[in-house]
Amino acid sequence: MVKRVLSIVRGADIGGAGGDAPALDLNAYAVAEDVELTLVLADRAVEYATRSPDATARKIATVALPATDPRADLVALVASGVRVVALSDDLDGRGLGPDDLLEGVGQVSTDELADLFATHDVALTTSNA
Repeated sequence: MVKRVLSIVRGADIGGAGGDAPALDLNAYAVAEDVELTLVLADRAVEYATRSPDATARKIATVALPATDPRADLVALVASGVRVVALSDDLDGRGLGPDDLLEGVGQVSTDELADLFATHDVALTTSNA
C-alpha cells in the first residue's frame, strides 16, 4: 500500500561545514520505499531550489573538503519522481520567483500547504538550522 508522505524541510546550510543537507538525504530514502513523497522547502531551505550555484571548496582546520552542493540531491529527487515545491511566501521574502527555481520545482502557497497536510498520511518536519 502506497503511503502519501509530506516532508517539510526548514532551514538551510548550503555549503556549510557538513557540505550537503542531511534533511535531503533522509528524503532520498523515500524513493526506495513504496511511498508517494511530496517535499516542501520552507524558510531558508527554499535556497536549495534556486538555480544559482553556491558550491565552493571548504576547509576544516587544515583538511580540504571537496566542493558540495545539495542542489544535486534535490535535482536527483525531482528526477526520480518526487514532487518538490517551495513555499511561495518564503520565496517572495527573499525576492525569488519561478524563474529562479530549478527545473521541476514548483511553488505552493500557505493555503495549498494546508491542503497537502489534509491529503497526506504522514507529515514530517526536518530543520537544519
